[in-house]
Amino acid sequence: MALKQPHKIRVELDDLEHGGHDYDGNTLLYHNNQLYTGYVVYDRHPNGLIEYEEESKNGSLLGWLNEYADNGQLIQSKLTAGLTSLECYKYNLDGTLKKHWLITDPESHAMYVQKYNLD
Repeated sequence: MALKQPHKIRVELDDLEHGGHDYDGNTLLYHNNQLYTGYVVYDRHPNGLIEYEEESKNGSLLGWLNEYADNGQLIQSKLTAGLTSLECYKYNLDGTLKKHWLITDPESHAMYVQKYNLD
């Protein structure tokens, strides 16, 4: 698997502005003076491929945290709602799913997914 959700925009952390706070007290992210929705790229491998990214919705960190191997293969993906982790996927280096588990109970998971429109 290449980038998770390749249709979504990606911006380097250094290209985002910070200001205000969200519902969890975390600093909001802005891009071009607008609350940012897309992926925040935190780290890249020496070859330039993304190593670690996190999804933002309306300036808050909501959605997927993704980690990639240096060949671009997705190796871990965790769905979060702010500081609350909901579920996690781990993949082998060939892209096959190794393990998937819910971190919260199914009812809480469903509530967060609906409340924050997580996909």
